[in-house]
Amino acid sequence: MQNINEIQRFSFDNTNVRGERVLLNEAYQQIIRRKDYPKALENLLGEFVSAIALLRDIVKIDGVLSLQCKGNGPLKTLMTECDEKQNLRGIAQWDEEQSFPESISLKELLDGGYLVITITPRNGRRYQGIVEIVGDTLAECLEQYFYQSEQLPSRVWLAANGAQAGGLFLQRLPAEQAKEGDEDAWDRFTHLASTVKQEELLGLETNELLHRLYHEEQVRMYDPKAMQFACSCSRQRTLDAVGSMGAIEIREILAEQGTIQVDCQFCAEHYEFNAQDLAAWLGDEGQLH
Repeated sequence: MQNINEIQRFSFDNTNVRGERVLLNEAYQQIIRRKDYPKALENLLGEFVSAIALLRDIVKIDGVLSLQCKGNGPLKTLMTECDEKQNLRGIAQWDEEQSFPESISLKELLDGGYLVITITPRNGRRYQGIVEIVGDTLAECLEQYFYQSEQLPSRVWLAANGAQAGGLFLQRLPAEQAKEGDEDAWDRFTHLASTVKQEELLGLETNELLHRLYHEEQVRMYDPKAMQFACSCSRQRTLDAVGSMGAIEIREILAEQGTIQVDCQFCAEHYEFNAQDLAAWLGDEGQLH
């Protein structure tokens, strides 16, 4: 199939049900090619990337939305982000000294860990919400989160295979938007969506997928939004982060190594700083001779 990296909203005429579908090819591949991930972790990272894309289109903010998990099992941490320009990035860390399991539930992977959704507006206070780990999959966790946070029934389907990552989302809005006499719309739509196969979720364009699932329904599709991989790191932001270590630690590293070198974990961009670069944090003693 052609290279598609987009999210598209849809709704069902005269009902109170809306949906989103995301499909990622190159944007997902650019994320996982940064490290030599085990196959199972490639797929899980793809599910998280799809999930943050769906969440970002629902949460309307001028800023960054992130989905992160931390645990005590084989998976140490996994984080994905998406900003208001549909820029995606993500990374995972695991115990590389042990073999990563090919088949294991998210709960077992995290072993007592947790999921966090963080909303960081460009202007305003940051908000964090804890996502309860229920069931065996990320999709089940997100369904529980939506129900608790928005009090709206929601269903999520996620998949990834190392080449494509995708997701499908359905949500039932307040009852006053429903068509009279179509009270079973939610049950009907979710039942049909539950029949979707992974190869369909990852291999079909959105209009074809929705036609296959809902050819007897009146589906209204909205303009798709392009998504892409992009990292928010920069030389100045990295310099500020190095400066936050404090003058004593900076001097020690410069004395030992001559420069301070930093690689961005998300995009592998390499940054190098010398004493002159860090003079603002070192004061008059910053210059090494």
